[in-house]
Amino acid sequence: MMRSDLEIVKECDNFPYYEVGSADAFASAIEPLWLFYLPDDPEPHGFLIDSVVKRMPWTAKFRIDLSPRKEVHLLKPEGNDDWQAACADAIDELLDLARAENAFPHLGKKRDEQFPIIGANFDIGIERSAMSLFGIVGRGAHMTVFTRTNEGIKFWVPRRNANKSTWPNMLDQAVAGGVGRGETPFECIVREADEEAALPNELVRQNIVAAGTVTWFNISDEKAGGELGLMNPGVLYVYDLEVGEDMVFKPVDNDIQSFHLMSVDEVRHAMGSGEFKPSCAAVMIDFLIRHGFITADKEKDYVEIISRLHRKLPFRTSPGY
Repeated sequence: MMRSDLEIVKECDNFPYYEVGSADAFASAIEPLWLFYLPDDPEPHGFLIDSVVKRMPWTAKFRIDLSPRKEVHLLKPEGNDDWQAACADAIDELLDLARAENAFPHLGKKRDEQFPIIGANFDIGIERSAMSLFGIVGRGAHMTVFTRTNEGIKFWVPRRNANKSTWPNMLDQAVAGGVGRGETPFECIVREADEEAALPNELVRQNIVAAGTVTWFNISDEKAGGELGLMNPGVLYVYDLEVGEDMVFKPVDNDIQSFHLMSVDEVRHAMGSGEFKPSCAAVMIDFLIRHGFITADKEKDYVEIISRLHRKLPFRTSPGY
């Protein structure tokens, strides 16, 4: 059965909303979650689920509060001039211990890849593979690559390899990646364009068009890999790149099995049948709205679709705001 555009967006943005007159679903989803706090900051920065809190081998550098609200606090190191760096070290030490004890079998090997805790009042990162364990806002950049033909706009769409641990065999954005600590979204997409699609640096820098963001709040399932039921609020910085008809894309690494040149109708059918990775489908729908393929005249759920593509995230995304 083909899904509607709203159903496609809801697959990515699937955490309940607070709705006046019917707040039960939101309340029951929020109530069991633990809030994650950083030192000297009254605002939380993440949602942890019960199973993670119970299995995590917490050290003395963290405090667990049960009342009046379930909270996990990273403590401010005493007698340390560089306490901010010590906070990052405390998280690293905790994750090293979790791996040593095999507390989370799906956590994977340690990688030298840190993501920022966006909205924090100081520069602090967390290992990419552990972002979802702490329910911290993820940050990525996606670029939709398209060409104009006599038959209309067509998209270069890759299919992920079947052996990927996350979203295997599903359709993806032409270029996509996580924005690392100390990296801008623009530089991320330039880097990923080279690594994933062998696109010349200068071509991307001169022709890329920044097109805003797409945000969501997702509860992970088995397709996402890792622990089930993790909280995944996220923001994607969206870019468009138009290329000539003579451009041909081929896989560069083992992450992608093939590239396909797909029409608008083919893309919409693939999204409706569930072939796209959910976040990528959301970005594609955003593109189709911005370029006039999905309009209020033809789509009864137009306003709700746009609202869900730009959901207010549960945690701040700028320091002090």
